Amino acid sequence: MTPLERRCRWLLHAYPAWYRHERAGEMLGTLLEASAPGQSWPSFRDARALAAGGLRVRGWTWSLSMLWVVAGAVGTGYDFYITTKPYTWADVSLGIEGWSTDPVAVQIAVVLATAASLALPIPALIAGFIRLRSRRPRNWLRMVAWAGAWIVGFALIYQAEIWGNYPCPATAQNCPAIGSPAVVSWGELGICAAWLVLGAVMTWILAVPARRWDGPGISSRPSAKPAAGRPVP
Repeated sequence: MTPLERRCRWLLHAYPAWYRHERAGEMLGTLLEASAPGQSWPSFRDARALAAGGLRVRGWTWSLSMLWVVAGAVGTGYDFYITTKPYTWADVSLGIEGWSTDPVAVQIAVVLATAASLALPIPALIAGFIRLRSRRPRNWLRMVAWAGAWIVGFALIYQAEIWGNYPCPATAQNCPAIGSPAVVSWGELGICAAWLVLGAVMTWILAVPARRWDGPGISSRPSAKPAAGRPVP
């Protein structure tokens, strides 16, 4: 196996397993045929096309779920960050500790993660149930697992908030400081890892062909031969 073929196979993991089983050989052949002699890396254009095609095939339900997972991991990471140095109540803004002293990039990431955490859970839960709806017993089990994953996600958010809050020291007056460099909440790093595991579990639960409203089904086939240099979508 050449380096180019190995890297192309790795890029094909942008697609779900059921889709790769059906069309991996066809897509890999198209990529290799369109590559220049001696080329060892896929072109940026092909890599971008594969990533976009993988998102389209995985469907909106998977995309919404992964956005929720990323938002949860970012929010938990911020909860860890604010425990690494003390903040006074003067630094609290919008109900977020240390907001006024954070870099702009951190502020933007926190706002987007907070908005996603509030907006995405219910739509993702409902979309998952609709996508997994089937009379097949295996899909009923996946629906139960989907509900369990949703509950776990909220449990992770709740636990991160608990670990990110510290009681006022007995000697403090009006609790002037929030957090302490000597009391870093390392547990949030474990919760970040748990979010990544949850994302992998949710990906496995949704590892079934998407319905038409959610993405291309397993019976999808291109209506015409793809142009040279373009991977099969």
